[in-house]
Amino acid sequence: MAFSNSHVMTSSRLVETIQINFEDFSESFLTCGTCLNLFDAGEHQPKLLPCSHTLCRSCLQRIMQGPGPGRQAESFRCPICREGIAVPHGGGAAAFPPSFVVNQLLDLMASQRRDLVPKCSIHSGRELLFCETCDTVFCPACLSHQAKADHTVLSFSVAVKRMTEILLYKATLAASQLGSAYEAVCREVETLDANAEACMQSVDQAFQQLRDLVDRRHSTVRETVKRVKEEKRRALKEQLELIGQEKARVESECEGLQYQMDVMAITKKISDLNAKLDTFAGLSEPRENAYMEFSRDASASGVANANVVDDECLRSVEAALQRCGKVRVSTTHPGLCSVQLLSGADAATAGLRCSALLHTVDYHGRRRRDGGDPVSARLETPGGEQLEIGVVDKGDGSYELNFLPLSAGRHRLDVRVFGRPVRDCPLALDVAGRQRPAAKAGGAGRGSQPGQLQAPYAVAVGRNGEVYISDTGNSRIVVLDSTLRWLGDLGRSACTGQSATGLAVDAGGRLWVANWRQRRVFEVEPVEDRISSSLQSAAFREPGLVAVGPRGHVIVGDAGAGAVFVCDPTLTEADGAVLARIDGLSGLTALAVGCHDSACSAAAAVQREPQMLLCCAVGAKLLVYEIGAGQSSEAESGIGIRHSLTGSACVSSAVTGLALDSDGRLLASRATGDVEVHSRPLGEFLCRVVPDEAEKLRRPGGVASLGQGWLAVVDAQGHAVKKFRYV
Repeated sequence: MAFSNSHVMTSSRLVETIQINFEDFSESFLTCGTCLNLFDAGEHQPKLLPCSHTLCRSCLQRIMQGPGPGRQAESFRCPICREGIAVPHGGGAAAFPPSFVVNQLLDLMASQRRDLVPKCSIHSGRELLFCETCDTVFCPACLSHQAKADHTVLSFSVAVKRMTEILLYKATLAASQLGSAYEAVCREVETLDANAEACMQSVDQAFQQLRDLVDRRHSTVRETVKRVKEEKRRALKEQLELIGQEKARVESECEGLQYQMDVMAITKKISDLNAKLDTFAGLSEPRENAYMEFSRDASASGVANANVVDDECLRSVEAALQRCGKVRVSTTHPGLCSVQLLSGADAATAGLRCSALLHTVDYHGRRRRDGGDPVSARLETPGGEQLEIGVVDKGDGSYELNFLPLSAGRHRLDVRVFGRPVRDCPLALDVAGRQRPAAKAGGAGRGSQPGQLQAPYAVAVGRNGEVYISDTGNSRIVVLDSTLRWLGDLGRSACTGQSATGLAVDAGGRLWVANWRQRRVFEVEPVEDRISSSLQSAAFREPGLVAVGPRGHVIVGDAGAGAVFVCDPTLTEADGAVLARIDGLSGLTALAVGCHDSACSAAAAVQREPQMLLCCAVGAKLLVYEIGAGQSSEAESGIGIRHSLTGSACVSSAVTGLALDSDGRLLASRATGDVEVHSRPLGEFLCRVVPDEAEKLRRPGGVASLGQGWLAVVDAQGHAVKKFRYV
């Protein structure tokens, strides 16, 4: 309500006039407090209650309605102050006196708002109503709209008031958003000016360097001209001095000859001059030529096509200048770009490297096909720490984001292009503290039925992706597919005595099974399910581990002997098959063999004998050996220790399984129930696979890479093998 006061002084009284806003006044004083309809002379006629509150007749009739049809209550409570009101006898709602003050105000306001509030064209005395539910304006007397009981019906003036408020709110919101947009565009303009200035400075600097190069070349060529000129001039000057000396000598010798009377002397002088004339003929030709001409092409050797050479040189310089410098722009629209998580799981996992892919699009929503945009990314931890994220430009309009969350909880991934956030950023990223297995075989208790395992020990992967498990407790080898679905079992003849703990697959797809109780390593043909050969030696005590090297050598780990044996399976003699032995490995728990990355070079390829990298776990210590001919003082065996890793790789608990994947990464299962991943046997720590509490590894055993970033690890105490992602 807006007020403007003016005071008029008279001899007897002070008169104050008040200007009232019609809409605010009508909503406050001329509206029924129950139904929110404006009072009028008809159905909503104002009635004055004994408590001095005013209600419309329609509301009074509804409140006074009795429990039965045609009956009315004898009393009721005022809906505003809750005071008890007695109903006049025989009159009902009409018997209550009208509110004269409200009627007078209605008459007064009606004279002031005839043109403000529209009325029905047919019923001029009836104010229009508005059904908020149906979004319809109607006249109650015309019955053009039947409002249901659950519909919200307002007087037209109140509806206009509300709509006006909504309109003002929306307009304010739109103005605020437009203001923010204006500020954002202004910031972009300022950034554009700053970038343009920086670009101009870079251009000036680059072309100043070109000018410096031209000036240096200019000076060099000028110095060359001066040097060549001086060399030529020096040669000609020396020739002039020689000519002058000879001339003076001849003139001095010829003085007085006209007075000489000795014929013999004159004849001799003539003979001497004839000899010198032949010599002087050489002095008549300049010993150095005066030719000097500048050619634009330093490689040009002739002058016959000098003009052509000059034109080609200028064109090549011009072409080089055209290639020198480029102003890069981009049509990427950050607000339309999207980020997609590539981990393959519903949520990222703490300790496991994650990747996301940023797809860029232009202003028209089309995918960009080239890169080069300045992309930045940060990962905010639950504690508020900001972690930088590595960005790899794939050159096709997409960018790979690599990061390693170290703690569980909700993280925020903020990706920006040109310093502006992409769509939906920052993204909420829920990081799980532990990882659930993607697949599992066994785990429902020990047993020998299909689908059951009993104390499995080792795992190996075949050429076609099949997974072999040494089911030690059941004296068999279980065959699974890459999803750990049961395919069958084999190798019972090689796994007798519940002592087959070592398992490996060679390049030909044959299985090698180490049976420590029989002190032999069996070669099993998986297709025919038969033993094709075996390795044995008097030096074997408890050969429970086996691996196959890149050259086909079978590596046997013997915890009882505290040694590792390098064997040649092509040799038939029992002890002759052992080529070399590494001692000092008491407490050996795991081993793995791979190809040395530096040995797999062109030189090694020519020799066809790649060196092996042997990893052995002794408790919590990892020892790495390089095996190759002539690589150590033990020339006959070719065994030499390269390094031992006792740092962060395996210090807190014993290693129970080792494997090397195709990229040289080392997988190490540990007694603590997790699997560590390193970039290589002697490399940096990459991540740790920690299973979910419900799927924890109770006694981890062998581990193997399934390819594409997946691994399989056996749980001897849980009687299961489980599949996890590690890359």
